[in-house]
Amino acid sequence: MKNTHRISVRALVIKDESVLLVRHEHRDRPPFWCFPGGLVEPGEDLFTAIKREIREETYLEVFPKSVVALQEFKRESLLEVIFSCDYVSGRTNLGSDPDNSGVPTLVEVKWVEIGEIEKYRVLPIWLSSRLKTEWNSLSSVQLYEVSSKHQLNTGSPDSSVL
Repeated sequence: MKNTHRISVRALVIKDESVLLVRHEHRDRPPFWCFPGGLVEPGEDLFTAIKREIREETYLEVFPKSVVALQEFKRESLLEVIFSCDYVSGRTNLGSDPDNSGVPTLVEVKWVEIGEIEKYRVLPIWLSSRLKTEWNSLSSVQLYEVSSKHQLNTGSPDSSVL
């Protein structure tokens, strides 16, 4: 059977009431902040992928705990799995995003206080807005269907709780 979707992973890492974010700049859309992560490589399991992606982008070591959300990007045939992760070790440094070749698209990495998150344009908007009130109790997995990555700007995708 042929896979119908590529899979990517993202990490929601909270330490000392701050969340780990990376900022991207792409030619085809406005700059944005998001949770670090990227594509799962062939033969790689999700836990290995999330640990590798966070190491590549931020130089930090994390431990994945649980899935907090799923996003399906229909136009890109992409399923994104967002994990809650524990910070393990390391100092934050800007790494790279090997999923996007050419001009660097990953331009900044930082810890942002959860109370300040609304000052940033953090995608997905629906998850970043939940953090302000639910950061210490995110438990239900939610599936969001998004037609394309460009639709993320609205902050109101179709959704259903799993």
